[in-house]
Amino acid sequence: MKFRRVVAAVAAMLCISVPAGAVENDESSYFEIMANYAANLYIDESITKEEIIQNAIEGVLKDNPELMYSMIKEAFRSLDDYSEFYTEEEFRQYYQQLNKMFYGMGIIIERRDNNVIITRLYDNGGAKAAGLQEGDILVEVEGKPVADMSLEQISAEASGEEGTYVNVKIDRGGQLMDFSVERRRVDEATVGGLILPGDIGYIEIISFAEGTPAEFEQVLEGFKSKNVTNIILDLRNNPGGVLTSVVAVAKQIVPEGIITQTIYRNEEENEIFYSDLKDSPYHFAVLVNGDTASAAEVLCGALQDSGAGYVIGETTYGKGVIQNIFNLQSGDAFKITTGHYLTRNGNDINGVGIQPNEWVSNIKQQIDLSRYETFDYTTKWHVGDSGKGVLAAKQRLSILGYYFGTVDENFDTGLENAVYKFQQDTGLYPYGVLDISTQATLENKFYVIDEIIDEQFYSAYEYFGGSRADLE
Repeated sequence: MKFRRVVAAVAAMLCISVPAGAVENDESSYFEIMANYAANLYIDESITKEEIIQNAIEGVLKDNPELMYSMIKEAFRSLDDYSEFYTEEEFRQYYQQLNKMFYGMGIIIERRDNNVIITRLYDNGGAKAAGLQEGDILVEVEGKPVADMSLEQISAEASGEEGTYVNVKIDRGGQLMDFSVERRRVDEATVGGLILPGDIGYIEIISFAEGTPAEFEQVLEGFKSKNVTNIILDLRNNPGGVLTSVVAVAKQIVPEGIITQTIYRNEEENEIFYSDLKDSPYHFAVLVNGDTASAAEVLCGALQDSGAGYVIGETTYGKGVIQNIFNLQSGDAFKITTGHYLTRNGNDINGVGIQPNEWVSNIKQQIDLSRYETFDYTTKWHVGDSGKGVLAAKQRLSILGYYFGTVDENFDTGLENAVYKFQQDTGLYPYGVLDISTQATLENKFYVIDEIIDEQFYSAYEYFGGSRADLE
């Protein structure tokens, strides 16, 4: 009798394993296939596959709440390359980076091999006031080794409330040193400008942040006072930024008419942005490349379409979609694609980019040693020395990525640190002194590298009548 019951139970189980009417979709995930089985076989036929999937997700999240953010992030990433979800801390960092503003030490860092190098100090930053130097190797932040941290993690550790202090340990020429650095507000400039020979202006915009229009206006005012009207506008490697920012910049230089028009899912939100500028005294040669994107393409397109700008370089990235940021009460936020924009002439450049008026690519060539100072291979240089050999070392080490300070004839501690690291990497005795063997090794490394010839910049300069010889 027991035997018969066991056989009956096994038979019932075997029948269930291949249920009649179960639909198996090869394109569905295994999870969805199993939910489909459950919905078709469960005694209560009112329960749907969708309900089973929803209940399963809720159950997993209840037992594993840490998975919630992963699922939300993946949901936004699945939409396109630009939509993204941020936790409260992630959004704080994103917003600071977007607007080039943060409370921190006032340093720029780069990872070189296994070291985190301080490559720049802001004049108003706490790090410079505390005595840190360009070329210092960052070892610890708040007692935590930075060797295995990402640059974003290091930035997060160093940032905090204005007026508080962060403790750091650095390696300077092999000597470990401790500093207590005040966190100050640091506003990173997004616009730089200068006047080249021939009264040709040069402006670089690295991104479009909240402060960009004011910075741009200040540079233009300087040009106006010098009667500079021909301007090279460098938008290469500009990833874009805030739409209202680029519109405010465009209003200063784009002739009267449309700057751009935006198109949204909800047609009532569509908008056309105009420039009211009657007479612009400026003529622009606009430099672009494959990393000129988004808001930078808005400005490039407005200048090209209006005839105010002659575009030189390579086809731009082609990001013609718009993201809006939504803040949640929890402090979290998300960025999601809500629309797209058209250029002044109504062109949709998404996935296509903007074609330059003149296609120019930069070139690589073996470095021209005649343009640099030479070693005499007889003098051993130390900290505190000065001379042509020091200048030669700084020129080479800066191009090779070891030295980040002022390139002059003074042997400072930044150069000592760079020489020390170069000696380590090349198997020389590391002691920070620029001896004869270090000079010879440095020259051999320098001789075989390629340098980038900025043909795009030279073409823009020549467009306004300048000569390359004027820039030597």
